[in-house]
Amino acid sequence: MMKLVAIALLVGGCSVFVETCCVPKQFECTLGGQNATFKDGKIDVSTTSSMQSFDFVSKKIAFIGQDFKIVQDYNKMMQYTIAKGYCAAAKLTVPLNNCLPASVMVASSLDMGGPNGVVIDVYDIGKIASEYMYKGTYSVNQDGCLPFSQTLMTEGSISSLGYFNVTSGIKDPSVFDVPSPPCSKDADNFANSLQEQPLPSWPILPSLP
Repeated sequence: MMKLVAIALLVGGCSVFVETCCVPKQFECTLGGQNATFKDGKIDVSTTSSMQSFDFVSKKIAFIGQDFKIVQDYNKMMQYTIAKGYCAAAKLTVPLNNCLPASVMVASSLDMGGPNGVVIDVYDIGKIASEYMYKGTYSVNQDGCLPFSQTLMTEGSISSLGYFNVTSGIKDPSVFDVPSPPCSKDADNFANSLQEQPLPSWPILPSLP
């Protein structure tokens, strides 16, 4: 149901070995995305945004948009999608990890913003999360391994995602709350509501923030 589409922005340069990149244990940000899909010779472009909370201490991730909320609980290996008064549960299959694989090399490093800007390290997503069969890039701030952007490509669709206004810590732990008991049995009505008004697509990559 939650399917990622993204723009692949491939950059040149030599691959170099660096120390393992680990994002902060707790941080929040605004995630903005632009999706483009190709069908029957037509291009459909849409934009959306959500607040995103990462807590690698409690092993939980939350996405909160205008009309939806997604909570990933890696203690229970479950994902909960809440919208329009309904909730749907799905199993998570890949453990949560706040560090990139030690064997992954930086594909390229870029200076952003001139001499007083920041250095961005760009990784090949196919090598970071090979289990998803995605093509694209994942970029982080070289100083601190803060997420900067993510681009992905699937058959018939492309997307680009940007991480904005990153702050440390979790301001309100209730962002990870889900209906109690988690997700009632009214899943059929929930599915029907999604067909009437599909939810925005987001990258659910457990090994990537």
